[in-house]
This record gives sequence, C-alpha cells and structure tokens, in this order.
Amino acid sequence: MKDQAPPSLTMDRLGDRDELIIAQSTSQCCRMGCLQPSINWIVAEGNNFEPGSNPFNLASVGWIHEESSFVGRCFSNCAAGCRGVKYVQHSGPAPTSLLTENTGCCTCQFEETSSRLTNEERKSNVVVTHEKTQSCGVFCCWLPCVCNPCGLPYLVTKDASTGVVLGRTQYICDLCCFVPKYDIFDGSGRKKFLLRPETCVGGCCVVCRCGGKKGKCCTVPFIIRDPTTQEPVQSSATLDGKPINSMVDTLWSGWTNECCSKKTAYHLTFPPNITAEEKAVLMGSTLLVDVTVFEQEGDE
Repeated sequence: MKDQAPPSLTMDRLGDRDELIIAQSTSQCCRMGCLQPSINWIVAEGNNFEPGSNPFNLASVGWIHEESSFVGRCFSNCAAGCRGVKYVQHSGPAPTSLLTENTGCCTCQFEETSSRLTNEERKSNVVVTHEKTQSCGVFCCWLPCVCNPCGLPYLVTKDASTGVVLGRTQYICDLCCFVPKYDIFDGSGRKKFLLRPETCVGGCCVVCRCGGKKGKCCTVPFIIRDPTTQEPVQSSATLDGKPINSMVDTLWSGWTNECCSKKTAYHLTFPPNITAEEKAVLMGSTLLVDVTVFEQEGDE
C-alpha cells in the first residue's frame, strides 16, 4: 500500500511541525534584466529529505506564489530586496500548473503572477501572506541614512482571513554591514528572535559550514538566536536523534536543480514552544533571506 499524502499545512497543523522544506519551483536559469518571472515555492515535510534528492519528489503540504510588478522584478538583481512583493501562502498540494511552469526558458512575464496559475488557484486555501511595499535595497545598508529614505527590506506576515499582523522580519544594519542579519518580531511588536549566520573577525565576516547532513558541502546557515544574548536557540527538530539549532539552511537538492535550473531549497527548523503564528512569521523570514541574499545567485 502506498503511503498516504500528509495532511495540508493549515495553521493548526503548522503548530505541530518541527521543521519544513521550502523550495523554489521556479527556474532561475536565464533570470536577468526583464527576464524575471515571479518566484513560486512548494512547502514539504522536513524530516524525510535525503541530500541530493529532488525536493519536488516529496508530497507538498503547501505552496506559495509571488505577486510583484514587472518593473520591480526587473530591478531585483541590481537592488536586492527593493521590490514591493506579496507572497501568498496556500495549504494543500501544489497545483500542477505551478509544478510545470518551467516548460519555457528566458520568459518575460508582464503579469504580477505567473499566467499558468488560474485565478481560482491564486485564491484557494490561502493561509497567510508575507508582504512589503517598495523599499531600498540591501546595498543602502552601506550608505548614510539620508540615502536610505524608504528603509531596508522587510516582510510583514498577516493572517489571510482577518488581515491581522502576525509578525515582521526586518533586515537590519550595523557596523558589520557585510553580515546579513534580521530582527524578527511577533504580532505585538516584541522582538522575538535574531536571525544571523555565524561570524568571525569580531563579527565582521560570515563563517561558512562545510559538511553536515542535509546541507550542501559548503553553506551559510542562518541561525535563529535569542535577541538579547545572540546565542543560538535549540530546535525542537533532531538529526540522528540529536538536537540541532533552529535555523534557515540551504539544501543540496541535486545537480539538475542546483546547476541547470538553479532552484534553491531551504530547510527551516523551528524553536520549541512557539505558536503556529510565530512559525508562519519564520516562514516569511526564510523568504526574506532568499530575496536579500540568495536570489541574486540565480541571476548570475
């Protein structure tokens, strides 16, 4: 008997998850200039992924589609994180139209969303949204505040049915401006976590990790930390029976995805004893890490 597909990732079920895989379904090949399609995602269970395997072979429990303007997407590779964007998160299996959207190459998409998605699909089973207006790009972190009038990139996570703000992820800038880092706030505006990779040279340089299961041979995990002590927060997920840190880490998803379509897949492990709403905010944090750090790798 075949294994049954896992239940859809509703807010109730999200509260029970220790980890998730959030993987791009949109090819990043030939993505430059005006050839910038919106980036869509699938969400899958995170405890059964084998390094080098294709995350799209896993049963999706949710999916995410991007809504952003043609002009905003055109400037995304030269001003990372600047475009106004709305990521709409759905529960349930990803539609076939999203999984088969890359039949063409070097596509110029003028609509806000992929034309392969129907209006019914865009509006079905929406759980939360992650959105921002136009802002300055991350490069403005290196400039005086007078050159940064629109603020640095962020994502606000909202309940889709009520519009209530569940939390916010904000790109932050300090003296170590070459280390990307983010403040994560809950719905009341209280700073809940700091998201930052390991560093060296007095906090000025990012430290890469080499080796380790589920990750690439050389990767930069973004660790979820206590906002006061900046110490890593241990995850409720385990690896080989041992606790691991809460983090957003990139996965090795096979040569086809990594080298041909340049799709990125992330492994998100949650801190223990947090609410479903806070986990939804951390999913938005994962998307913001991609927009501000890794998205440009697909443009090269």
